[in-house]
Amino acid sequence: MGKAIFAAIVTLIVGYLGMVVGLEFLGNWVEFGLLIAIAVMGAFIIYFNDKKK
Repeated sequence: MGKAIFAAIVTLIVGYLGMVVGLEFLGNWVEFGLLIAIAVMGAFIIYFNDKKK
């Protein structure tokens, strides 16, 4: 359960930072935060699944 909470918190923080980067540097591309958050959560899922085997 601790890994899931950690992954959720990291994903929220990275998504927020991605949104800020999208707004400030990429010409109001707010969806960049969502894109980065999904990629980070996918990486966590793959990483944690590989460790179980």
